[in-house]
Amino acid sequence: MRLWSTTALSIALAAFSLGVVMPSAATAAKKEEKAAANAGPKLTLSKEFMPGAQAIQKLVQAQDWAGAKAKIPELEPLATKADDKYFLGQMILNIGLQLKEQPLQRKALEMMLASGLTPAADVGKFNFFVGQFAFVGKEYPSARASLDTAIKAGYDDPQALVLLANTYFLEAQGQISGNAFTPAGQTLIRQGLPFLKQAITAQQAKGAAADASWYNTGFRMAIASKDPSLPEWTKWALTNAGTGENWRLALREIQNNNETMTRDENLDLLRLMASSKSLQNAYSYSEYAETAWKAGLPGEVKSIIDTGRQSGEINATQLTDLYQLANGSIAKDKASLPASEKAAAAAPTGKPAGSAGNAFLSYGDYAKAAELYREALQKGGVDANEINTRLGIALARSGDKAGALDAFGKVTGTGVRKQIADLWIVWVNKQTA
Repeated sequence: MRLWSTTALSIALAAFSLGVVMPSAATAAKKEEKAAANAGPKLTLSKEFMPGAQAIQKLVQAQDWAGAKAKIPELEPLATKADDKYFLGQMILNIGLQLKEQPLQRKALEMMLASGLTPAADVGKFNFFVGQFAFVGKEYPSARASLDTAIKAGYDDPQALVLLANTYFLEAQGQISGNAFTPAGQTLIRQGLPFLKQAITAQQAKGAAADASWYNTGFRMAIASKDPSLPEWTKWALTNAGTGENWRLALREIQNNNETMTRDENLDLLRLMASSKSLQNAYSYSEYAETAWKAGLPGEVKSIIDTGRQSGEINATQLTDLYQLANGSIAKDKASLPASEKAAAAAPTGKPAGSAGNAFLSYGDYAKAAELYREALQKGGVDANEINTRLGIALARSGDKAGALDAFGKVTGTGVRKQIADLWIVWVNKQTA
């Protein structure tokens, strides 16, 4: 039984170590200033408000920002008309920008929006900035409401969708019990994932690449929430942000969800882990080596341990007993290969050819392995999904990408074999790209 497992909590925290991609406060401020300067209705101020408005305007023109700020509480009760409120909002925005005080900037934008006089072209933009300020303040429901309004008002920057998705993800961080999200936390995450997907689609529609962190976050959030969209997020993440860590998470997730998978299924998964450079630690190398040993493949045992030692992921003292056993068995095993190949040719079914193919595959003789796997499929009496998976592996490792994709594509059903073959297809396409 495997000892390794992934917890929803660790995955979720890893997702947020990537950070949220969003405009800086300085960038936001510049955009707000430009928006406020270039837009605005013609205003008719009330008589009661007019003197105070003139006074604060003079302070702003004189760049007496502290004095202008002090004037705000005096003017707020007098701003009874929509025109008064919009004007005061403009003044407060100017003051907030110059003093670099985001609470004032947010207050100003909210006041202008509440007046009902904000030009239609600016409603989405202003709501986006209000939502961003609320997001920074960790007021996620408020941020969500403003960002949703911004999007519905036509604000088409994919960043708004990213922030909207993250309001759900970050709020879910408060819904953790033990080492996993509570059902309420999982529900929040599932509500956010479609918005992140929309952001990626919108970014692609603009002809630009989505940030890798978007794929990483979506992938990890789908794992943590056990969302049905996980297979799609897995392929997206591996295609667009195919780090060794992402491959490891994806393949371990298959193992976690298929605890009764066979030794041969696990072996082909571990082979993909090796090809995608996601073994990464002594436990994974040990699992691979022990699985290959039990399958009667000493050459593969030696090869994978050598690979781990050369990469520095395992040291020379690790797996020494298994390494010596495998190394001592290779000569005899190789000597038996011609007889195995001859027996396969004479056999009425494809099982001997499949077994011989496994041996040649383990020694890196991919051309001979592919030949034997095709013979096994032609004669029949074999597990076609298993043989096609291994034919695909042999062809992929020999550089026949088209042949590999064809073989993996012939793996049918919805079981673990199909899941493994589908990820092999992602890996092959990634190498081709």
